[in-house]
Amino acid sequence: MNPFNATPNTFMGYDEMQLAWFTNSANNENDFIPGLAKSWVQNKAGTSVTVTLQPGAKWSNGQPVTAQDVVTSMAIAFTQGDAQAFFLGSVKALSSNKVQFNQLPGQHYNLFMHALLQSVIVPTSVYGSQLPKNIWQLIDTSQYAGSNKAKAAAAAKAETQLTNLGKKIAAFAPPTDVSAGPFVIKNLNPGEAYLTKNPYFYAAQNVHVDNVIFRNYTGNQQIWNYLISGQLDQAPFTSMPTNILQQVLHVKTNKELSTPSFVGAALAFNQSAYPYNLLAVRQALAHIINRQDVQKVGEPVSGSVSEYSDGMIDAATKTWLTKSQINSLDKYSYNVALATKELEAAGFKKQNGQWIMPNGKPWTATIYTVNGFSDWIEASKVIASEMTSFGIPTQPSIVSSYSEYLQQLAAGKYPIGFWLNALGPSAYGTFQRIFGSPDGYNVVGGKLQYSPASDKSGGNWLDISKEIKLLNGKVINPGQLTYALNNMNAAQQKTAVAELAEAANVDLPMITLWNYTNVQFVNTARFTDFPTQTGVLDNPAGVWMALGYVKPVK
Repeated sequence: MNPFNATPNTFMGYDEMQLAWFTNSANNENDFIPGLAKSWVQNKAGTSVTVTLQPGAKWSNGQPVTAQDVVTSMAIAFTQGDAQAFFLGSVKALSSNKVQFNQLPGQHYNLFMHALLQSVIVPTSVYGSQLPKNIWQLIDTSQYAGSNKAKAAAAAKAETQLTNLGKKIAAFAPPTDVSAGPFVIKNLNPGEAYLTKNPYFYAAQNVHVDNVIFRNYTGNQQIWNYLISGQLDQAPFTSMPTNILQQVLHVKTNKELSTPSFVGAALAFNQSAYPYNLLAVRQALAHIINRQDVQKVGEPVSGSVSEYSDGMIDAATKTWLTKSQINSLDKYSYNVALATKELEAAGFKKQNGQWIMPNGKPWTATIYTVNGFSDWIEASKVIASEMTSFGIPTQPSIVSSYSEYLQQLAAGKYPIGFWLNALGPSAYGTFQRIFGSPDGYNVVGGKLQYSPASDKSGGNWLDISKEIKLLNGKVINPGQLTYALNNMNAAQQKTAVAELAEAANVDLPMITLWNYTNVQFVNTARFTDFPTQTGVLDNPAGVWMALGYVKPVK
C-alpha cells in the first residue's frame, strides 16, 4: 500500500490524495478542483506557489494533515525523480497548514503549478522514517548545475544517493493504509480491495457511500462480463467492440458517460532497427494501413479515425494550427500504389509476392502489443493482415504485461509496437510523448540531456533523427524544441507547436491510428446522482463522491 511503488495497491482519489484535481481543460492548464489543498496562489512570474491546506483535514488515524506532510511528500518526490521534472527548487512550511513552493532559480516552467498540484501527499508519521535527516541538504546538493568540478561531483554523488533512496522507498510496505481521502483500505486479497469510508476525511459529510470494492482484472473481457451481468456500479474507460457495447447497454440500469480524451493510439517505429530507419519505409506503411478499417475493429466504441499523424489528436490540431498549416500536413491516405512507388524508389524489390529489402534479405515483421489491451491486439491483427497482403509477412506478438512491455520498449527490443501518444491537453505533454524520454531526451538536474539509442539505460527506443527538415527548409531539433515549450509564452508556443506537428508529420516516428474518447459506465440500480459534466467526470469516482455525488437509491 505504497503509491510510490511501481504497482501500488492504492487508489487515486479514494485513499491516495493529491493537492488538487485537474479538470482536463484544453485551454487552461491551471483549472483545478480542490483536493487536500483548499486554495493556492501563484506569483505573477509563475515561479512560486503558496498552498493552503483544507481546514480540519485529517489522516484516517485521526492525526491532522499538516504542512510537514507536504514537505515530506515533496522530499520523496525528489527521490522518485518527479520533483525534478517540474523544476521544484525548494519547499517551505509557512505555518501548520500553509506551504510555499519555489522553482529552481533561473527556471520558468509553464506547468510548474500544474504539476505540483497533482503531487501525491503521504503522512510523515508513516514515511518520515524512510528519509535521512539530511534529506533537504542532499536535495540542495544534487541541484547544483554550475561549472565547479568539486560541486558538480558532489551533485552527481547526491543524485545517486537520491536514486538509491528512491528504490528503498518504492520497496517500503506500510503495514496499514493511512489515508487522507474519502476512503481507507481495510482488506486486500488477489481478487479485490475493500475500502471503507474514512470518518476523518475533511469532507466526510459529502460522502454518501459506506464502502467501495475494487475488483482485480487482467483483461478487458473480465470488465465486459462484469458490466453485462450488472455487477459494477462504475467502470472507467474500457475498450470493447460494438456488439459488447450493445450487450452492456442492454442492461437497463447501465449508462454510458462520454467526455473528450486527449489520447491517441499509434503504431511506433524503432529507427535503430532496419529498415524502419528509412523514411520511405515509414511513409509506405502509413499508406498501406487502412486506418478506417483498423479503428473499426480496434476501437469502434471509444475511438475516431485520426486524420493527421502529427503527434496530436485531431481536436488539438484544429485548435493549435491554422487552416493553411493543417492543409500542408500529409494525411497519408490509404494508397497501395503510392506505397509501392515509394519502396521501389528506396531500393526495395518485390519477388514472388514478397518485398526484398535493399540489403537483399526478405522483409518480415512483428507487431508488438500487450496482454489485456484488446483494442491494440485486435488492431494489430488487422495491420498484420494488411502488411502481409502487401507482401510483408507480418505477425502480431502479445507481451504478457504492460510493465514488461515498457521495459522492453525502453531497451529497444521492439522494432514496431503500439504506443499511447498525444497525451494532452498540454503541448509539452503531447510532444514529450514522442520527442521526450522515448527519444532519449530526459531532464536531469534541471537540464536537458540526450541519450543515444546505443545507451540502453537512456530509454531511447524511437531513435528519431536529432535534426528534422521542415517543408520550408528550416531544420529543427524536436527534442530541444519540445523541452523549450516549458518556458515559452502563448505566442511562442503556437509557433513551436506548429513546427513540432509538422516534424512529426514529415518524419513519421509513429502513425496515429485513432483518437480515444473517454467512455465510462455507471449503473443506477444501487446508486444515483452521478456527475455528468466534463472536468468532474475526468477524475476518479472517489473525487465524485468527495464532491457530494453518488447517492444510494432510497
